[in-house]
Order: sequence, then C-alpha cells, then structure tokens
Amino acid sequence: MHDKLFIPGPVEVRPELLQELARPQVGHRTQAYRDVHQAAVEMTKKILYTEQEVLLFSCSATGVMEGSVRNLVQKKVLHGVNGAFSQRWYNISSKYNGLPADKIEVPWGQAIKPEMVDAKLRTGEFDCFCLVFNETSTGVRAPIEAIAELMKKYPDVMFCVDAVSAMCGDKIECDKLGLDVCLAGTQKCWGLPAGLCVTMISNKAMKRAETAKNPGYYVNFIDAKKYNDKHEVPHTPAVPLIFGLRAQADYILNKEGLENRWNRHKELAKLVRGWAVERGFEMFPEKGYESVTLSTITNTRGISISQLNKDLSKTHHAIISNGYGDLKEKTFRIAHMADWQVKDIKELLGWLDELIAVPATA
Repeated sequence: MHDKLFIPGPVEVRPELLQELARPQVGHRTQAYRDVHQAAVEMTKKILYTEQEVLLFSCSATGVMEGSVRNLVQKKVLHGVNGAFSQRWYNISSKYNGLPADKIEVPWGQAIKPEMVDAKLRTGEFDCFCLVFNETSTGVRAPIEAIAELMKKYPDVMFCVDAVSAMCGDKIECDKLGLDVCLAGTQKCWGLPAGLCVTMISNKAMKRAETAKNPGYYVNFIDAKKYNDKHEVPHTPAVPLIFGLRAQADYILNKEGLENRWNRHKELAKLVRGWAVERGFEMFPEKGYESVTLSTITNTRGISISQLNKDLSKTHHAIISNGYGDLKEKTFRIAHMADWQVKDIKELLGWLDELIAVPATA
C-alpha cells in the first residue's frame, strides 16, 4: 500500500487519471495526438480565463521559469523574493543566466506588497517583474489582484507569475489580471504526475519574445507557438501527461465545475487553519496572506515533525510535509490541493489527532 500524499507535490492522482496515463501511445506528429493536444489546450484556456496562448512544455516548472526570463528580459528583471522558490527564480536570472536583476526581499512568511513593487518599477530600470503567486515553502499567497492593478501603470513591464502551487486550485483570471506569463507544473493543483508545465503567455509577451537575443532552445516561446498553432509541440512531449491533462480539464469544467473547485479549496484551507489554531499551533504566513492550497503551520508546540510523519505513514499510510529548508521542524505543511475532498482532509486531521496529544482546551 502506498502512502497517501498530503504534501505540496507530487500529489495523489485519482485512479481514473492513472488509467488515462496508461492509454496506448500515439505518435506526436499524428492527428490522434493533435486532437488530444487541441482539446487539452482549449479547455485549459477556460480554466485560466484566457483567450491568449496556452503552451505545454514537457519539463518541470523550473524550465519555464528560466525560459520566461530568457525570452522576455531585455533590460533588467525585478524579482519578488519571500521564500525558497522566489529566491530560486532570482538565482536563475542573475546567477545562472547573467541577466541584470534586482529583488524585493522580505522575510520568509511575509508577502510582497504592491507599494514595494511600485517603489522599484517607478525607477524605469525594469522591463520584467517576476512574482511567485503561492510560495510553496512558506504557504504565503501574494496579493496578486492588488499587484495586478498596480501593474497597469507599467504596460511595458512584463508581468510573469509562478503559479506552481496555485494554478487549478486558486482562481487565476489571467486576462483580467493582465498576466504576461502564468506557469505551473501538473504535479500540484492539477492532480497529475510531474513532468508537464502548463503555461499561459500573453500576446504582448509573444511580441517581446520575437526580439529576444538569447531565448534558449528548449523553452523557446516563438518556436513553441509555431507548433502550438498546429496543435503540436517542437520536441517529443510527455504524451501520457497530455492525455491526463485533457481528462482532468474535462472533469474540472464539466463535472466538478470551476466555481465549485475554487470554493472547495477555500473550504479545505479553512478546515486545516481552524484545526491548527484549535490544537495550539499558529499559522506561519503573515495574517491575511495565507494560501488556499497548502497550509504552513508553525510548530509552536515543539513536536518532532519527522517522527510524526513516520508514525502517520506506519499507522495510516499517509504523509504530510516537514518545513522547507531552514524551516524544517520549525514548521510543517499540509497540502489541501488537487482532488482532495472535505472527507479526506477531515480523516487526515483525525489521524493527526490520534498521534498528537490534543490540548485540554481543544
């Protein structure tokens, strides 16, 4: 028996989707593939509330994080840094690609605020701003709606968003928000295995990419669009995952329903937050900026998270996540994303109560 995954990726995959992944392979230059690709892309556009480009890259989201700055940065890039993955994106730009870069950095657990972004962008130094919408290491949800409103003041600055642990779990109206890139791997809120990065790219970003000096080979927006127009990709894709994406998108749109999906994730988040506080813990994120897809909880009671996870695996064949990096044992993370239902989260919280002494006041 495998451990049920209540971690922020990879997530548990529904048996029906696993069956989709096991379909016989098709050639990626055949009509059979084009039909699947086209259906997956068209439905994904509805989930992302966009009429612009949706491209599928067979790589982790990190590949498209790098591709975004290589395709779009021509002057200087600004990064919001408030956790491990936003720091990674800054490093990708500055250290690994040698691009002129600066960052707005706040302590882990805090959010990047619109006024911070405005103070930097008003200098006119930057032509790209990269933001992590849902920082997986800390459970902080950026105030993306307010930042998107601010970005309207800077139409020449590309707005790139890492939505890795939010897309398909937290409502992202790409066109309304004016996003130029919105990317996410399939192993989190999409409820699929790892290996595919779903990427929305605006028409404005595509125009910028046409003049990129060093866009790279594998994640090249212009090449990808040329093939996407034919319902193909430039390189051999992860065909099973695209079958899975088509099936999952159809399920979300036509069985669960978009608003039901967004509301379910909010309900799951409320359940976990309430449990944490009632059990004598505290939420790690700055109040008002908590993620709706995963909860990062401060280990105020000083329990052994490592031992808790071992016991949870042994007794109930399930696991949660320890804190990330320097936050190990100081925090723990419970993911309530993808296709977990209320009954599943309540069951998990009951198992945790069996393993953690419940305070008398709870």
